[in-house]
Amino acid sequence: MDRQHYYTQLLSALKHDIVERRTIIQGPYTGDEAILQNQKVIACLGRGEHDWDDPSFLRERLSSDVHLVIFGGGHIALDLYHLAIDLALRVTIVDDRPEFCNQERFPQATCLCASFEEVLERPQSWIRPYFIITTRGHAYDRFCLEKTLRLPHSYIGMIGSKKKVANTFDALRDANYSEAELASVKAPIGLDIGAVTSSEIALSILAQVISEYRKKEQAVRIDEQLLARQATGECHILVRVVEKHGSAPCEVGFQLALFADRTMMGTVGGGEIEDRAIKEAQKMLMDAQMQDHTVRYDLSNERAGSIGMICGGVATLLFQRR
Repeated sequence: MDRQHYYTQLLSALKHDIVERRTIIQGPYTGDEAILQNQKVIACLGRGEHDWDDPSFLRERLSSDVHLVIFGGGHIALDLYHLAIDLALRVTIVDDRPEFCNQERFPQATCLCASFEEVLERPQSWIRPYFIITTRGHAYDRFCLEKTLRLPHSYIGMIGSKKKVANTFDALRDANYSEAELASVKAPIGLDIGAVTSSEIALSILAQVISEYRKKEQAVRIDEQLLARQATGECHILVRVVEKHGSAPCEVGFQLALFADRTMMGTVGGGEIEDRAIKEAQKMLMDAQMQDHTVRYDLSNERAGSIGMICGGVATLLFQRR
């Protein structure tokens, strides 16, 4: 399978559920990998045929970055946006009012200035986002809830009083939405902290979102924008952290891509390890004969102290030609 098809399959699978990646990290087939969903292999990338049940292979659960899609660009959305950006979360704002949905108001968000109908009735590239419904009217809230309930998602929350929520749910029951679907909606949205101001409400919403994604089984979170670029088939060197011991400033699953035009996306933790990893990736990009391989970086306590770290650690990085 070619890399474009492989990453297209991965992108498609992630829109429906978590994916498992299995990777060979030692021996002559280092770098070969497969992705599975519901214990079934859906795509492979590498040089050989393998038994993907081999217990020696690295196994990782893959998900996407946390992405908030906020319907309504009012005061709560603005406060929520600032909190989310501080946590490096992706944000999309949807509102049909230009004064409430623009890059000046939300400089680091994706702004979709169009009707809720237009946005929700056309295909989007979102990967199971966290939907937050805070529009300016009950009818808009109901419409957004109806549509998002039938889209792949990780979370749906809707603002409103208990009476408004009850009326909305009754209308959706009449429209043949199940009790299970309605029970999955966080409404009224947010943790019950007695929030009153828009800032407090935004804080309660984000706290609830965090509690949702943190309580789920740990998964490697893939950058949607990196995955979309990989799915174009563009050549690159992918650097992945596959093993870590001690206090090395990275985690298994961190990854960095160096493309042929020398642009980079992602990170393997920064600092000395990333600096050395980039040099290795550049070398591999220039030398077409270099095969996929691993490199072990050892920041001993003595070495770590000399570069300003409190303590050291060991990280093994996998370099893959993609």
